[in-house]
Amino acid sequence: MNRMAAPRISRTLLQTFVPLNALSAQRLDYLLEGQGIEALPAGSEVCRRGERDGYTIYLLSGAVTLENEAGEQQVLDAGDIEASHAIASEQPRAVTVRAKTAINILRFESKRLDRVLAWDQATETLQRELAALQPGEDNSWISRLLQSRLFYRLPPSNIVELFRRLKPEPVRKGQTIIKQGDLSDSCYFIKAGSAEVRLPGDKGPVTLAVLQKGQYFGEEGLLTEGPRNADVVMESDGVLMRLDKQDFDELLKAPSLALIDFSDAVNAVASGEYEWLDVRLSDEQARGTLKGALRLPLQALRIKAHMLPTDKRYIVYCDTGRRSAAAAFLLGVMGYDARILDGGLTALMPSERSRFLVNE
Repeated sequence: MNRMAAPRISRTLLQTFVPLNALSAQRLDYLLEGQGIEALPAGSEVCRRGERDGYTIYLLSGAVTLENEAGEQQVLDAGDIEASHAIASEQPRAVTVRAKTAINILRFESKRLDRVLAWDQATETLQRELAALQPGEDNSWISRLLQSRLFYRLPPSNIVELFRRLKPEPVRKGQTIIKQGDLSDSCYFIKAGSAEVRLPGDKGPVTLAVLQKGQYFGEEGLLTEGPRNADVVMESDGVLMRLDKQDFDELLKAPSLALIDFSDAVNAVASGEYEWLDVRLSDEQARGTLKGALRLPLQALRIKAHMLPTDKRYIVYCDTGRRSAAAAFLLGVMGYDARILDGGLTALMPSERSRFLVNE
């Protein structure tokens, strides 16, 4: 099997398929992240009758045969009208599909595709509902915020409730909202104004980022349950919408994270479906890490996550699960599929540690 890089997939081509043609350009781009075209030779089996594989498959080029239970065959060419729909879309599969010629296909995880479709269709309704919570006000910040991947995995009901629980805070230029080292007890959404993310330096503060209306900050400290890792100072007068930790955990964090126990994780990695990702510090990793794990400390994740292969899924781990929860959340916002090793390495049995951990 040959998998080409995702950027080769044309958004224009995808818009010829149903129901992908109903998606906005932004959602199509999100859907394409981590995807690759599969180039299969003639005779290859694409899917088998009776299986439940959880994938939606589109034929991009070439021809396939569809064989039913009675052994009757039908040929489907990529240029046929029927090929604008997913092939053999029933689960379990009603037919076996084989490549009649060399083919190119695109294989989406059905749950992810459904989630993107549902979110895209719900966005307009959500904007109306959320605007109704603050009638007569400038709600352009809501429209921008809803385009953030922060919300892509959340049910619309959670998003509406989250906005109900936001508390407005007028702020002034130069006001420090978050100070490095402080306890993390809330995160903020910018309704109006702009803010700078800074780190203290010998020659004065170093600006890491400037955040504008419709952006957010402070979530990382809530995820790690650790101290703030930077200062955030208002660059102008404005209004922030504060979300307290309890509401963040209930409405945003919990629905966005998926746990997996160690035995299931080992099987998933062995099958090639997932890869280990160690997000501890380098010194911790040197004392023992899982065989074959990729290593990317949480502190470097925002900067270096783009180096991770986008066509892979990840099981993220640390010692306890706290840092891996933060990493999995951030990876999800960036478009990666990441699960958390339940309990982290400290939950492993002695026999599991001796079998799977290596010291380097």
